[in-house]
Amino acid sequence: MRTLMTLLLAVLLCQSAFAQTGNTQISGTLHGASWKKISLKIGKNQANMSQYSVDTQLNEDNEFTFDISLSEPQFVAISYGPNSWVNLYVEPGNQIELEADSKNFDRTVYFKGSEGANNRVFQTYMQQFPKESKFKRKQYKKGTLYYEVPTDIFSKIFLLNPSAFASYAQSIKQHKLNTISAYVLSFPDISPMFVKQLRANAEYEWAHYMLSYGYASNKRNLDPNFFDFANEIALSDDDLVNNPAYRQFIKGWIDYRFFSGETPDYNHFAGQYFLAKEELHGKTRAFFQSDILIRGLKKTDMSLMLDAYDDFVKSTEHQEYTTSLRGVFNQKNRAAVGSPAPSFTMADINGNPVSLNDFIGKVVYVDFWATWCRPCLSKISMTKTVQSRVPSSEVVFIHISLEKTAKKWRDSVRFQNLGGIHLFAEGGIDSEIAKAFDVSMMPAYFIIDRYGNFAPKPDKTDAFTLQDYLVKLL
Repeated sequence: MRTLMTLLLAVLLCQSAFAQTGNTQISGTLHGASWKKISLKIGKNQANMSQYSVDTQLNEDNEFTFDISLSEPQFVAISYGPNSWVNLYVEPGNQIELEADSKNFDRTVYFKGSEGANNRVFQTYMQQFPKESKFKRKQYKKGTLYYEVPTDIFSKIFLLNPSAFASYAQSIKQHKLNTISAYVLSFPDISPMFVKQLRANAEYEWAHYMLSYGYASNKRNLDPNFFDFANEIALSDDDLVNNPAYRQFIKGWIDYRFFSGETPDYNHFAGQYFLAKEELHGKTRAFFQSDILIRGLKKTDMSLMLDAYDDFVKSTEHQEYTTSLRGVFNQKNRAAVGSPAPSFTMADINGNPVSLNDFIGKVVYVDFWATWCRPCLSKISMTKTVQSRVPSSEVVFIHISLEKTAKKWRDSVRFQNLGGIHLFAEGGIDSEIAKAFDVSMMPAYFIIDRYGNFAPKPDKTDAFTLQDYLVKLL
């Protein structure tokens, strides 16, 4: 009897350790598969919205397995073939098994067993409330962020008064919450945390729409009480740190609070860091402080971020959020003001070699872009205006495309009649030139002075500010 109890205790301890370490398995079978590669896209924990991919191969029986380590619930995606993917919800310790017809992967996927209950419901939810393609969604640029909304919300923001829009957004949220409540009654196997995450998607998506209306769209003479909608949701909730809708809203809310208040004379990102320190708490605070610092280090001069950076790495109780931050800080050191810019030689759109060293003695504006990046196209259009206003013999504009194909790059440059020197980086975001300049997102730009060193960037990048700034460097 004692031996049996010992064995049972060992099994329970192993199961507990498995759940605590977050070892999670996603496996499945794709019937009739000819394409043997399958990918799992996972949102990074280190305070940003980007994803990384884990690839594996189907075996001879068309089976696959992903073994991953998770510490918190997440929404992930599995992609198969060039244009087919399925969104999943996973919790630490899950053993998720699926099967699908490879020729119709996203429409035939079925999640098996009791641990598939969450995802069977999630697939139903996604069919009832499909998400619009990122390429169709509209954006507002406000403060330090781009606020992205579906086209129907964009049109309602334009057409409706505050009260009518609030009612419209509320009706969308309530419909989703009522649907989720019906799921809870009909599917008792779904987990409480999954229900919380699904509700959070509806609630923080609604809050994001309200913030986009009241702040990002530049509505004038808006009653300040409009923003009382935020009293209906929690700003700090550690369970939701990996929830995309929650991340999106909290980033926007801190941005709004900083720019709408009587802010100290801070760099925008450093100021938001200290505001987050006041208004958030727990792991949530650490997550968003790290996010703000990473964006600030990537987009502004490092010297302006040092106080906030030092405060965070020395004081945070959640050191896990310093790992990615320290990496960005070390990379930024290489591109710090006064450091030599990485030299390169690449062929321009006509096949002629272009070397950065050719422009010693001139001010050089370098940016990275792609045709699918709408903000990039806006920035290039703005620099085209600046180019016409500064002496071309003393200021050089170099546009480096991270496009997927050289043909699409050439066609875009010629069709839009873009000015400046145009270069194509084979390999896109993973190219050597992108790595040399530590470009991980776009748009990204750098200013190089007459001595070949990185120069500070202006706080604003509108045409007039950039024009004056470049002239002052001559």
